Amino acid sequence: MTNANPHATEADRPPLRILFHINDFGKGGTETALLSWLKTLDRRLFAPSLSVAYPTDDLSFWRAQSIPADVPVHVLASSKWMYVLHQAARRRRLGVGVKLLHKLLTYGAIRPLAAFRMRRLAKQHDLICDFDFSLRHLAGSCDVPWFGVSHFSLAARLGSKSERYVARRVRHYSRYSAIAVLTPAMLNEAQELFSATGLYIVELPNVIDVDALRRAARAEIERPAESFIVSVARLDEGQKDHKTLLRAYAQVRKGGRCEAVLVLIGEGRDRRELEQLADELGIGASVHFLGFCANPPPYIRQAKLLVLSSRYEGFGMVLGEAMALGTPVLSADCPTGPRDLLEGGKAGLLVPPGDVDAMARAIERLLKDTELRQSLVQAALRKVETFTPASANQRMLDLALRLLTKQDAPSVQTPR
Repeated sequence: MTNANPHATEADRPPLRILFHINDFGKGGTETALLSWLKTLDRRLFAPSLSVAYPTDDLSFWRAQSIPADVPVHVLASSKWMYVLHQAARRRRLGVGVKLLHKLLTYGAIRPLAAFRMRRLAKQHDLICDFDFSLRHLAGSCDVPWFGVSHFSLAARLGSKSERYVARRVRHYSRYSAIAVLTPAMLNEAQELFSATGLYIVELPNVIDVDALRRAARAEIERPAESFIVSVARLDEGQKDHKTLLRAYAQVRKGGRCEAVLVLIGEGRDRRELEQLADELGIGASVHFLGFCANPPPYIRQAKLLVLSSRYEGFGMVLGEAMALGTPVLSADCPTGPRDLLEGGKAGLLVPPGDVDAMARAIERLLKDTELRQSLVQAALRKVETFTPASANQRMLDLALRLLTKQDAPSVQTPR
């Protein structure tokens, strides 16, 4: 049960105990966004904790690298028998029979035990933030407000699903006290999707700590080339569409209009296929696959431009990072983050998703047009100021106090 008093003045109110949850830790944009919240929440206002369902090697990595020392980390499936098959499944190393065993164990034993532990943990906090909706079956329990965070376009995620599937998802999400989304476009989508439920939908953008990014960007690196273009994204063609980027870069390179090399920072299941495509396009020697990098800001700061070629995004965190570092950006105009973040093209160039020719023209234009580069960078710097830690803390505090007030007086209907 929460012991927070939402009506107390800020000076008298103890830090709100907020528990962030994620199913497991990888090295993607969702984890980057979560780490930013854990680092930048004002400890005078919040006492953050973290829970994960399953341990991973990436969790160990981030605990050593980025998770603040004052953030307790709780692992729900902490025994080896509970997580060993999950770890194998993440690496796609399960046969048919073992997959069935994994499913039976998960739903018959692991999930109920993890749920028991989560309920006990939830009662020690004032607010639960389910950062990936992985606890939607528990949302709303324990007399504590829960809110879920949607990192991607709900329309893109649910658009191809059946009416029955969408209705079931809406019922699940309606268990939360609120749903947080990252951009105005996502807000409009969610308000339409949940219009019949009365569920509170709030815009809660990711945090961009400009000062911290600039400090991190000062680290020394071995430059991959004198002049280079950078892309920082997981090598997953289902979302990131590096093939369009490679083909566009090949066009510009083939025409002799670009001497900069292309640097891809990120790891993923499609790396081998992308390396082969680069060779087939005749640009293999000019494309550098650097793999995962724990500190990409130095590469972003020193690049001529950053390109994001995604089919869909949520917020597009790497765009915000490049904007904060003064690097011009080019993005696919995909659902739902880039257009809002780049102010419709005023703070960075936008091209249609999957359009090789348009991306090639935009790359060439950004490399050559100095006046355009300067104009985009100035607009981008103004935009990222709206995502600073001070703004983020105020947004989180406003949301927390609203949910706690509603929890304290459940009969009062909060206007949408």
